[in-house]
Amino acid sequence: MEKRDASIGRVVVSTVPMQDDVILLIGTYTYSGKVLVSYKTEKDIHTADFYNLAVLNDDGTDFRVIFSGVIPQKPKANGIRYMPYQDNKRVLLGDYVLECTPDIDTCTSATLVPIAYPSILEEDERTTHHWSEIIIAPDNKHMSWTILRSDLGAAVAIGVLERKTDHYAIENVQLINNIHSFEHDPTNPDFIIPSPLRGGEVKQFVRGGNAISVVGGKHNSTTDSIVQDLISDNLTQITYTPGYDETTIFSPDERLGIVMSTRFSKNTDQAIFGLMPRPYGIYTSMGMISYQYMYAVDGVRKFRPGNIGPVLIDIQRSMHEAGYQGIQLTTDEKNWVYSSPMSWHPDGKRAMWPEMLRGSDGTQMRLQTAKLPDYKPEPPVPFTTTTDNIPYGIKDLTVLDSVNPNIEGKIAGKHSGYMNYFRHVTGYSGKTEAQYVNFSDDGENFYNGYEKNHYNAAEGCRYETDLQWTGSNQGEMNFRATFSALVGPEPVRLLFDTDADGKPKSYGSATFNGITLNIADLLE
Repeated sequence: MEKRDASIGRVVVSTVPMQDDVILLIGTYTYSGKVLVSYKTEKDIHTADFYNLAVLNDDGTDFRVIFSGVIPQKPKANGIRYMPYQDNKRVLLGDYVLECTPDIDTCTSATLVPIAYPSILEEDERTTHHWSEIIIAPDNKHMSWTILRSDLGAAVAIGVLERKTDHYAIENVQLINNIHSFEHDPTNPDFIIPSPLRGGEVKQFVRGGNAISVVGGKHNSTTDSIVQDLISDNLTQITYTPGYDETTIFSPDERLGIVMSTRFSKNTDQAIFGLMPRPYGIYTSMGMISYQYMYAVDGVRKFRPGNIGPVLIDIQRSMHEAGYQGIQLTTDEKNWVYSSPMSWHPDGKRAMWPEMLRGSDGTQMRLQTAKLPDYKPEPPVPFTTTTDNIPYGIKDLTVLDSVNPNIEGKIAGKHSGYMNYFRHVTGYSGKTEAQYVNFSDDGENFYNGYEKNHYNAAEGCRYETDLQWTGSNQGEMNFRATFSALVGPEPVRLLFDTDADGKPKSYGSATFNGITLNIADLLE
């Protein structure tokens, strides 16, 4: 496939050829420009935790096996990840580091070295996965990882990965996520204010190693790609579509990115939830994001028609140009679906990602590249040592013992009115409700109405809203969306059959800026 963009030029998407005996699992560019692949063969496909790793060129030539063997998966691990070090001698796998001699490209000896995570984090009974994502900084030392928990949802840690005699230990560990989502409002007694939302799934060290590309939220009501600074309090929003945007992987010059997104998938892009901007919308959506993910991402990978990208973007245009969409890189939406990770060649003119055959559960994969023959990259952002002086970093890991996601209070509009906010969570069920009363931050735009989000992993999630935005802008949300159970034998679906009140379980619409979206458009 070849497309053309006015600023980037030609974009040529093709498939990396593989040897006939390779049953591909995953692939990623290394810092030297080789392709690192993990794969099975017919000989080992039924051997538990057995993996082969090889390097090759992205035209399929010079295939070289560097490791074959068992990589035991630990309890509470989220599988295996493949994060090459910048030194091109090691690969971070999650619970192990693969050390290659003399380097990854010409490896003649590979050693699997285990990682010891802080026991206070790994063994906590509230930790469901001691890591769900892991990344290694370009200084070859600092590691960040996301921890899934039953109380907080996700915690994010950073530390220094130090080689010991027979293992790696993570030292100088800090938490870099919100422990408490709200604080007391210092200017309004008896009111609360939301804290900036830090944390989420970590995806890539950027800005030379002193910021992290994460899955999070800021101005929108749905998930977006955020850059979280490590040397300041700054949070930078990269994507602004009303639907589901998750990951941005930046090019070496950090002018381009590839994004996991539903923006080009009309029948599965849940833009209705984010079409009308609203204050603190990411907080009123809490509890529903997992259902949106299972519907728009997991469901599309398994059976549902649609796509989740990736999308090639110009970073500055994505941040500042209203309505900017980027370039869809999906070439066969009917059959193939994006699967992580995304990566860039060090020349800054090639990006890579795996795709799975829909419904194959990852047993049939292919590796795609997007080549940019006309793009003239700037010099890569220089690597630097990742800081340990993170202004909001929390070194006392016992702070997790004080986690309490429950909150109730009023949020004052900066000009007038208020929002009654309520959140109560018990394990994997909870309620989030917001009542807007003449809420205005600028004296020109006013919100009145409500949002309610009730969920239970074993039963489902119901989101209801009747909310009006009046003033210099006009908008309305008046709909109900009911998702089926998050866990169980059936995949998550939007339900449209008749509810106990005689109305459909999902109905209604949202309108903003001349656009109306109906929840019925997502009817399968």
